Amino acid sequence: MCHHEHNNITKAAELGQAIWLDQISRDMIDGGGIQDLVNHGLRGITTNPTIFDGAIAGSDVYDDRLAEYAKDGSSAEVVFERIAVEDVRDAADILLPTYEALNFRDGFVSIEVNPHLAHDTDRTIAEARRLWSAVDRPNVMIKVPGTPEGAPAITTLISEGINVNVTLLFSLDAYITAANAYLDGVAKFASSGNGSPARIASVASFFVSRVDTLADELLPDDSDLVGKIGIANAKLAYREYQKIFASDLNDNTRFFSLNTIGAQPQRPLWASTSVKNPEYPPTLYFDSLLGADTVNTLPLPTVDDVLATGTISETLTADVDEAEAQLAQLADEGVSYDEVTAQLLVEGVEKFADSWDSLMARIDAKISVLASV
Repeated sequence: MCHHEHNNITKAAELGQAIWLDQISRDMIDGGGIQDLVNHGLRGITTNPTIFDGAIAGSDVYDDRLAEYAKDGSSAEVVFERIAVEDVRDAADILLPTYEALNFRDGFVSIEVNPHLAHDTDRTIAEARRLWSAVDRPNVMIKVPGTPEGAPAITTLISEGINVNVTLLFSLDAYITAANAYLDGVAKFASSGNGSPARIASVASFFVSRVDTLADELLPDDSDLVGKIGIANAKLAYREYQKIFASDLNDNTRFFSLNTIGAQPQRPLWASTSVKNPEYPPTLYFDSLLGADTVNTLPLPTVDDVLATGTISETLTADVDEAEAQLAQLADEGVSYDEVTAQLLVEGVEKFADSWDSLMARIDAKISVLASV
């Protein structure tokens, strides 16, 4: 795509990293905010229950829709789904030219299945299919959590040609499972005679700052690992990505034969990349995670920080041995990697479920106020 301006988002794209917005709202869609970011080189959008809760809480922009969609007596869940589907569909339309210009390899908008289904494979599949047909756009991804129960859902959905954003990945094992679930799905799609898998897309959303938040809490204050583990973990995940999805160097990878019939790699996506610790520079999780075939999804304030002060250089492949040593040292300092990542997954599912509940309560409250007007 020919962007006239040269900024840190387009420079990241030159290194092979797409910047997505981790935020959505009706006023950004209608007011031109999303289009403006796309003009700056933005290549995608992610949503989740927390983001929608903030959008609906933060304005009365949704009130007309809430009143309209509740007229038939529908539940908060149904009303919310109508709103989310509409926002995601309209955002996907704004990104459609990007999707087409990049040959179906970017320009996606993600929408999350109900987080209360994170441990229910069958209901996750059913809900993902429903959202996919409701949004009815080729450049949408359905977010499925990278829980043990999520993995078979990912395979099934990919095998049906439904794009998947695997979310809530914290551990290297869970990341590898997600990558293999994607490959299983693509292989199944290909063997069932559905044609080329070239339009099936997936990302694996690996969470970064939350790993630091928890590890920093457990480490001794004077540890030199403070503020390092989230990035080290992501660098090692990227090394796994390179092993699994190498299509040129190593023709005995599973991906090689699928790639010859058009399959895309499942890109790692760095999530939770706004800085939670005010001591850290605001672009820490952008500057430290730049590399080819990746995505970084950022809330608007972090996008602004990146445009203003981001540093552009290929950092993901630097100091990987050091990253490995840091994870080994974690155990020496009395912190269990497996326990940290397991706790983060439990908390991540809970946080999204809590946001979902808060959102439903908020919608119910707004509907009853609007109904009494």
